[in-house]
Parts: sequence; C-alpha cells; structure tokens
Amino acid sequence: MTKHGDKTDNSEEAKLIIKLMKSSIIVQYFKQIKTGPLLAAFICFWLPIISFAKLANEVIENDTISYEKIVLYWIHGYSSPILDHVFYVFTSIGNVIPIVLMTFTIVAWLLYKEKYLKAFIVIACVGGAGVADFILKQVFHRDRPSLWHSAITETSYSFPSGHAMLSCALVLCIIFLLWNTRWRALTAVIGIFVISIIGLSRLYFGVHYPTDILAGWCVSIAWFAIVLALYARTKR
Repeated sequence: MTKHGDKTDNSEEAKLIIKLMKSSIIVQYFKQIKTGPLLAAFICFWLPIISFAKLANEVIENDTISYEKIVLYWIHGYSSPILDHVFYVFTSIGNVIPIVLMTFTIVAWLLYKEKYLKAFIVIACVGGAGVADFILKQVFHRDRPSLWHSAITETSYSFPSGHAMLSCALVLCIIFLLWNTRWRALTAVIGIFVISIIGLSRLYFGVHYPTDILAGWCVSIAWFAIVLALYARTKR
C-alpha cells in the first residue's frame, strides 16, 4: 500500500509537470507559429495539452473517480462471452509486442524505400509515446480499477493508458504516411475506429478509468504534433 507521504510527493511532482507543460519552451515556440501546417500542429498540440492538464488535475484531486466507476459498471453491464472475445482481440492489438512489431514492419519498409526521415518520424512518435507513458505512470502513481474479476491482468499504474497512447501514436503515423494518397480518408476512419475500440476494450475489462484513456490520447496527439512541427521545419 502506498504511503500518504509518497502520494503527496507524487501529487506535487504531477502538479509541477502540469505547470511546466504550460510554460515550456516548446509551448512558447508553438505560440509563435502563424501559418501553414505548423499552425495545425500548434492547434493539435495546445488543445491536447490543456485537456491533459485538466484530466491530470482531476486525477490528482480525485474529483471524477465516483463518476468513472459508474461508467465502468455501466459498460460492464453489457458484458457477454461474445464481447469478451471481440474486445480481447482489440485489447491484444494494443499490447506492446504487437505495436512494436507493426512499428518495426513500417520502419523496415520505409528504410527499404529510402525514406529515412519518415522512418525516423515513426520511431520518434511511437518510441516517444512509450517513454512518455512510462514516465507519466511513475509520476502520477494512479492505481488500477479493481471493481470485478477481469480476464485481463495488469500490474503497472493506470494513468495514462499505454494502450491508448501507443495505438494512437501508431495510427497517427500511418495516417501521416498515407496523407497524400487516395487512401487517407479511409485510413483515418479505420484508424479512429481501431483506437476507439482499443480504448473501449480497456474500459470493458475494467483495467483503466475513462480519464486514463482520454489522457493517453491527448499525450499521443500532442507528441505527434511536436514531431510533425519539427518535420515541417526540415521541409522548408
């Protein structure tokens, strides 16, 4: 069981991270962006960061826990053997090994096509999301929900969701790579569907709170925006 003093220290660390997000050099850089794709990157960075800061504050203050439990119980009320199998497939897709294998395959193909910068972007986006997930979990130390016996066993901390973060990062990379093709709309629709179902699967099995999922998406989108902005600068 975590000591009260440790919880206080973790809360202070989390609050410090939130303040740094709002006053960082990266934020100041994005504030100066006025035109083109960098403006879109700014919007995609700033809004998710604000949302994450809000979610993180609610987690620290424990403001939403009772409502989130209601949501989890409501979702659990629809559980069935068929849905168990369906959601197990989707939650497995978001596991570390499948994400790493898919990332490796994409990077290998890009290297084969001599698209080295795009290969680096994929590595930076997915790898950076993984690093951010590990660090933030250690900072916030949020325990997993324990509301019923789940078919999924998790031992790491809950906030933010690594499944949500990694799957979102990978999907954003795929959309980016196919953006200038006729497949971009279809890719975006399928990608959004997949990351949504992966997020829902984590709630279905009761291993995450809704705020964990939302926070994972926010961090992933913000990190992707940073990488995209740096990529756009190299194309000038």
